[in-house]
Parts: sequence; C-alpha cells; structure tokens
Amino acid sequence: MEQFEAVYDKYYRKLYLFLLRLSGNRSLAEELTQETLYKAFLHIDQYEGRSSLYTWLCKIAKNNWLTEVNKRKYFAEPEEWWESDSGESLEETVMERQMRQWMRQEIIYLPEPYVSVCSLRIYAELSYKEIAAGFNRSESWAKVTFFRGKTMLMERMEKYR
Repeated sequence: MEQFEAVYDKYYRKLYLFLLRLSGNRSLAEELTQETLYKAFLHIDQYEGRSSLYTWLCKIAKNNWLTEVNKRKYFAEPEEWWESDSGESLEETVMERQMRQWMRQEIIYLPEPYVSVCSLRIYAELSYKEIAAGFNRSESWAKVTFFRGKTMLMERMEKYR
C-alpha cells in the first residue's frame, strides 16, 4: 500500500494535467485522475514493465477519457474559454481555446493506434521512445504513426477553417 501511495504522490499531478489537456475541464480531469489511479491500484498486477509506469497510467487515463466522451458526448464547457491567464486579447484567447476544443473533438475519431499515439504525444508529452515501449514497437513506428495520425487530424480539422 505504501508503494502505491508513492505512485499516487509522484503521478497524480502529471496525470491530472494530461487529462486536463484532453478534456478541457478541471472537474472532469480530477474525477478521471482519481478513477485512473483507482483502476491502476486494482490492476497493478497487469503492469508488465514494458513501458514506464507513467506511460501505462496515461493509457488507462486516455481510455477512461474516451469512455467518458462516448458516454456523455462531453467536451469542454464554454465558460472556461473566458478565463484568460495570458496577455493575449480576449478574442485570441477564445479562438485558441476553440481550436483546442475542436482538436479534442476530432482526435477521438481517429482509428487506433492513431488516437492513442497522438493523445500520448500531444497531451501527455511522452517521447517517441516512451510511446514505442508502451506498444512494444520501435521508435520509428511511433514517429511514423504520430505523423500519420497528425496528418489525419489536420485533414479532419480543415472543416473548421
């Protein structure tokens, strides 16, 4: 139990930020972070060590987020767009957040493994090496898969221009 407390302490914030980037919603990110760590605790025996523990946790978190999206058809709440924490104009802030929102909406329609690889690279900021280890593939595979997924995502987002 003490070992899992160390895992919780070490990865809670990183997982929360990953899920916040994915969902665009603070309360949903917190809920999904708790759920992810709970599932990891229940199924820690399934962690094979082929990838880093963080990569494994991110895959669980991404799957929890996709389940939530499919269940609720949930995306970021518009009122969060009005919170500006930079020196940008309100219009620039809203437009940037709208583009991120559209990207979150479109990424879920990519086929696997593209949705997983793109989510892990963009939102969890994992290296290609970490992603490759999580899929038991080569680093080249991770780079090519991300490039193809990014291309598909950009094609999907063309309708917003």
